[in-house]
Amino acid sequence: MGASSYQNSSNQPLSAASARMPWFTRRVGIKHVLAMTEQLLTLLDAGLPLDRALHISLTSIEHAEFKRIMQAVVVEVEKGSTLATAFEQHPQAFPRLYVNMMRAGEEGGVLPVVMKRLVEYYTRSIEFRSFLITSSIYPALLLMFGLTALIGLAIFVLPKFGEIFSDMRQNIPLAASVLIQTGEFARTWGLYILGAVALAVVAFNALLRDDAWRERWQRLLLRAPILGPLILKVQLSTVCRTWGTLLGSGVPILVGLRIVRELSDHLPLKQALDRLQRAVQEGKGVSAPVLADPFFPRLVGQLATVGEESGALDKMLVKVADQYESDIHKATRNLVALFEPAMILFMGGLIGIIVVSMLSAIFSINDMPL
Repeated sequence: MGASSYQNSSNQPLSAASARMPWFTRRVGIKHVLAMTEQLLTLLDAGLPLDRALHISLTSIEHAEFKRIMQAVVVEVEKGSTLATAFEQHPQAFPRLYVNMMRAGEEGGVLPVVMKRLVEYYTRSIEFRSFLITSSIYPALLLMFGLTALIGLAIFVLPKFGEIFSDMRQNIPLAASVLIQTGEFARTWGLYILGAVALAVVAFNALLRDDAWRERWQRLLLRAPILGPLILKVQLSTVCRTWGTLLGSGVPILVGLRIVRELSDHLPLKQALDRLQRAVQEGKGVSAPVLADPFFPRLVGQLATVGEESGALDKMLVKVADQYESDIHKATRNLVALFEPAMILFMGGLIGIIVVSMLSAIFSINDMPL
């Protein structure tokens, strides 16, 4: 099948057709890549050649932009490119890890094995991301509606009481006076405060683009009492699962280490991986440098030792990732379980203070001389 058959209906190149599409339709989620990979793996396991399997899997893709990308991939494969090379030309759809593992599978002649591990890896990643999102929806909605109620009371309700007392030429009770002045301050300076906060956020993000400042910030977060260990486990679970998956797919230790190092944006972790890479190059193995490095928890070093001694380092790394992901799930559930009642008490307390202050102001009207 020729390359001309993979242009759009108006005979325009794929890139030109994609450029005219809205940005939200050009986005390709990993779930689409995962579905295609699962189908391609099934076809390859059934004994079909790669080009035939690609053509069949192409017919079941519904996402318009991803279908155009896969059409271009098929064209490149038919021209003689490897599958990884064809995928590499479309980074908006295929992550670096995906491309590197596909290349390792093709070079090692174990492409179906690698694809199976990729399916398992991304399935777990999607499930974990979905868990984090669903766990944070209710607290976020609770916070949003609570703040909305507070702002509405402070800006629109409390000033009416101030007008009533002003018309009656009476002093406002202290609690109500403080709240009314707070609401007046919010109405007068609220937009300026929001603007200042927005500028501060923009400046902070600009500051984090500098590696030195980003490293300071990331190390500061790692020292936080509750958040720090959680962040470290999130980073290490990703690294250990990716590295273990690469090793299990036949990728050499140093190559896999370089791949996971490039996939991370966490500078303290990248520096720790650099130290580990130098130690491995010097022939010190994996477990001894990990145990000696204070950045890595003892669990990683101990399981790495077991893995090296038993010749199953890949399985031990995946076991570390499983343990840390389990800990992250438990910690997230505990934080959500604590956050929800704390947020209810906090918001309820603030709203209760406002309501009691308004009621005290209303009752004080009865004590005023007529």
